[in-house]
Amino acid sequence: MARALMIAYTTYVHDARVKRHAQALAERGDQVDLLCLQNPQQGFDRGVNVIGLQIRRYRGSSRASYLRSYLRFFAAATIQAAVLSRRHRYDFAVVCTMPDLAVLCALPVRLMGSKLLLDVHDTMPELYRDKFGGRRGALGAKLLHLEERVSAGLADRVLAVHEPHRQRLIAAGIAAHKISVVLNVPDPRIFAPLVRPVYERERFTIVCHGTMAPRLGVELAIEAIARLRERLPTVRLRLIGGGNYVDGLRQRVNQRGLAPWIEFHAPVPLEQLPELLNEADVGLVPNRKSSATDLMLPVKLMEYVALGIPVIAARLHTIQYYFDDQAVRFFAPGDADGLAAAIAELHARPALRQSLAERACTVLRRVNWSVQRERYYEAIDSLFPNRRINAVPAPSEERRVYVE
Repeated sequence: MARALMIAYTTYVHDARVKRHAQALAERGDQVDLLCLQNPQQGFDRGVNVIGLQIRRYRGSSRASYLRSYLRFFAAATIQAAVLSRRHRYDFAVVCTMPDLAVLCALPVRLMGSKLLLDVHDTMPELYRDKFGGRRGALGAKLLHLEERVSAGLADRVLAVHEPHRQRLIAAGIAAHKISVVLNVPDPRIFAPLVRPVYERERFTIVCHGTMAPRLGVELAIEAIARLRERLPTVRLRLIGGGNYVDGLRQRVNQRGLAPWIEFHAPVPLEQLPELLNEADVGLVPNRKSSATDLMLPVKLMEYVALGIPVIAARLHTIQYYFDDQAVRFFAPGDADGLAAAIAELHARPALRQSLAERACTVLRRVNWSVQRERYYEAIDSLFPNRRINAVPAPSEERRVYVE
């Protein structure tokens, strides 16, 4: 049994990777405190002590506002981590990005002798360059490369989310022996496969969920539906997610007269997501091509596969690293006509939908959550080769709830 602290600039109820990893530690008997953004769920959840700080996520376009939000979280999380660590020293802390410099929040814990893992969910330099562009974007990306190396240098172990991500971190100067790969795959207790009918339904529903942002190509899906609405009047697009980009998407849909064909749905807690997704005939990953999206293995894709939903996806590097043309119906990134053709083909060929889903499930079974959970445990336990991790009696839940 070990004492563990997790720090994540995210909301626990919506972040599948953070929630899954925290619960995995609790399930093996570790005591887990988790510091996160303001969260509707406080206290214990499956053994995880969720401590939501009174800070909300910023999703706008202002660099200054992003920085202020990060700094507020850093300050609050650092103080809370120090307070908790003084009461009972942690064996290790896991800091989840973004941002990479969130690792600084765990320095009080590190100074008290705890090991430190940096779980790099996304590559910040590429995302920054995509989001802000221009010379300032390029300069910011260079600074973030430095920040990435410094942050990784402070950690005893670095977690990458897939093999191309590991290769990218090594190319950036991070020591290969420090990096372990733990894929971001769905929890099978939540995303359980169903027997899906191959016959035509009254409506042909396409679903796309997660954060709505320009780099993720949601407007491309809207354009594809505009091309198909007369030829395939039963087609429907369901967009599930939030972000500052949603209002602009709604306006575009209304201006194009597409409201009867396109439905917007607010984000839901992770446990409620499969119910919405299971109504879909096809899952969509329309990401535009960039240095950032080429390094993404979208969790939405893995969730569709886990539920047995066939996938249409943009042909991007990391997706192709794991899935071939027999597992995913690819289209050229940014090509609305190509996306419309892919939708029309899967609409007309239910047997192809079933074949794609089955092949993709075969891929997922090779890298499933049970495999990744053991890799996660191994990455942590490798930091304690010569001693047993401190065993401490489990305190009452009431004593372990510290809410700022």
